[in-house]
Amino acid sequence: MNQHESRKVAMQAVYLANQEPDLTAEDVEAKIVATLDLKQLSAYSKKLIEGVISDRKDLQSELADHLKKDWRLERVSQIVVAIMEVALYEIKHSNEIDAKAAVNEALNLCDEFAEPKEKPFINGILANFV
Repeated sequence: MNQHESRKVAMQAVYLANQEPDLTAEDVEAKIVATLDLKQLSAYSKKLIEGVISDRKDLQSELADHLKKDWRLERVSQIVVAIMEVALYEIKHSNEIDAKAAVNEALNLCDEFAEPKEKPFINGILANFV
């Protein structure tokens, strides 16, 4: 599984984790393996899932700080939140991808999972961290 595929799996797992915040990283990993019918998670997917889940409050707080006045993260599409959480985690903690490349990968995930109109929003928020 290449890095893009690993990131895509991790983003879907983060989306699931955000829907069921009481799940542990291990629970989320088991559910995503079963849901996507995978033999196993890649090491990079696992690293992203565990990292985002453990840093969820900080990541969401940082993202929320860059929203327009009177906007809350709860108003943003949950798939977009998951995309941005994975990207922000990579920007802050990954030595395996450059920050600008992490933003580009987030935009690629947007192409696959979100509405095209969400791209400028994602780019605008994540640009604050590059």
